[in-house]
Amino acid sequence: MANILILALLFTSCAETEPIDPVLTQQEFTIRSTINGANYKIKVGLPVDYDAATKRHATVYVLDGENDFGFVANRCKEIASSLGTSNVVVISIGYGRNRSIDYTPTKMSSVTGGGPEFLKFIENQLIPKVEATYHVDTTRSSRVIIGHSYGGLFGTYAFCTNNQVFGNYILLSPSLWFDNMVSTQFEKANRDKIKNQDQLVFMGIGGAEEVDRMLTPFEEFYQTLQDNYTYTKLAKNIEQKESHMGSKNPNIVKGLTYYFQNR
Repeated sequence: MANILILALLFTSCAETEPIDPVLTQQEFTIRSTINGANYKIKVGLPVDYDAATKRHATVYVLDGENDFGFVANRCKEIASSLGTSNVVVISIGYGRNRSIDYTPTKMSSVTGGGPEFLKFIENQLIPKVEATYHVDTTRSSRVIIGHSYGGLFGTYAFCTNNQVFGNYILLSPSLWFDNMVSTQFEKANRDKIKNQDQLVFMGIGGAEEVDRMLTPFEEFYQTLQDNYTYTKLAKNIEQKESHMGSKNPNIVKGLTYYFQNR
């Protein structure tokens, strides 16, 4: 059943800038970070079954929102409908600064290293704003972060260093090579604090991506989680014939499907 669902959704995949389905209610606002001074355009996709009086929906926070918001929101609608479960509220985080600044955890150049500030913005401003405005679940276990490439690196950084913010991580082609694989250092330093958390991690990548730069760090990080994180719901997918960008949408579908099936 799950494989049939995934295949059906893959065939409906469109371009990265796919517009949101008009049956979903879309709202927008801009929020200025008090930490880095940047203005972030936020889009919110409310599900068809959104009911501010009764239901509390889970939330999916989408990095690279300008590109992926519509695709993620539409797939969430389709997956929830196919599985007969409640849909989620999807939050698109737009670019406030260069993504290479906001999504990288350490400073290697003038356009890297803003990840700690960006994560504080999400934790201290964006999430409280969303949870005060919309009737959503406010627990860690209800929050999902999804990111690709540098976005996947940022999701990994959040997982390792500030694990109480999100309980679910969809990490797609994460740039774990960054800064001599600094993510492995973050994981080791924080393992004892986070390894027994109840959480979900889905990792996806393309089989045609660079072996040394992308695939090897991916496999090593996945193996570390498998060996040490007993209470983590963990899965991976390798789109064998796909490149870095070609694997993104198929892995979004499979990552979201895994989340909806296991939440």
